[in-house]
Amino acid sequence: MNKSKVLFANPKAAWQKMEKIFNRAKIKDKIENGDIVAIKMHFGELGNIRYIHPSFARKVVDLVKEAGGRPFLTDTTTLYRHARHTLLDYLETAAKNGFTSESMGCPILIADGLRGTSGQWVELKNYHKLKRIKVAQAVFESDFIIALSHFTLHPGTGIGASVKNIAMGCTTTETKLAMHSSEAKPRYNEAKCRLCLACVKVCPSGAFYYRKEEKKIGYVPEKCIGCGECIAACPSGAITVPWESVRVLDQQKGVIDGCAGVLSRFLPDKRFFINIVMDVTPHCDCPSESDLPVVPDLGIFASHDVIACDKASFDLLTEAVAYPGSEMDKKKKGKGDDKVRAIYPEIDMQKYWELCKESGMGNLEYELERVD
Repeated sequence: MNKSKVLFANPKAAWQKMEKIFNRAKIKDKIENGDIVAIKMHFGELGNIRYIHPSFARKVVDLVKEAGGRPFLTDTTTLYRHARHTLLDYLETAAKNGFTSESMGCPILIADGLRGTSGQWVELKNYHKLKRIKVAQAVFESDFIIALSHFTLHPGTGIGASVKNIAMGCTTTETKLAMHSSEAKPRYNEAKCRLCLACVKVCPSGAFYYRKEEKKIGYVPEKCIGCGECIAACPSGAITVPWESVRVLDQQKGVIDGCAGVLSRFLPDKRFFINIVMDVTPHCDCPSESDLPVVPDLGIFASHDVIACDKASFDLLTEAVAYPGSEMDKKKKGKGDDKVRAIYPEIDMQKYWELCKESGMGNLEYELERVD
């Protein structure tokens, strides 16, 4: 297989280089006049300030318009019950973070509808875990997709980049549940429970519930989807989970299948992937607070090949030095070290890349082309 081309621009004057990236990738030739273009991104959790800056999104919108496309910025609702759990909550959060139809020059659409279930099922011929996935309706109906992804580390898949952005952000609640589903279930120690009900409030599947007459927390492991929200919410340590690699591998399989299902709706020339590898935090954009980046800003990667784009981003991450004072710096890891394993020891990225290769979505071999 020939190497895939990945465009790379260093972080200096990154905003200005976005147009050069579009020109090098010949996006104007690939977007037909009137094409509806879904620009998939994460609008940031409320309280977390290290998401993609709105000016980057507006630049992509303007470039799509210049090409004759009709763009909209989009994401889907979340399983966890923070500020993006419903369509109405998410639109309010997006506006507070700087994303409105007025500021972006295009509609802001939450693709899976009011209740997170609006979409169409797609069957997969080649899959690791999920035989079918449900694509969010607004994405399903689009002609062209651009993934504008904030590259971060991630506790479930190792990295949050284009594959993860497409998989989790372009599918409905049913598929999100299936992607998170795992044999690893939280352990509940009733003796440590303070009855604060935090687990009941955040559990998206009803695995934790309040037994009012007995004044106790009930737990049904069979309902658990393995999202880990209860563990983060529990203040007393009553809920713990074995984050074994088998669970991580299970999530990685689901995410790869999710991405493959979404991309099956688009011809190869009708999809483009942009990784903003700046503010690379040790977690994804979903927490409601920010952390120091683990490495200095690295730049922008872009490709028509989703796997090559993510792999090139990961490889440069490996070669980067640690950001002073960050979690990576505290662990005394730097140039040449596996940044994912330093933060998440249970995650083997080599297995992840093998799964990506087997999916047939793209190429691990790439040629980096610098954009000055």
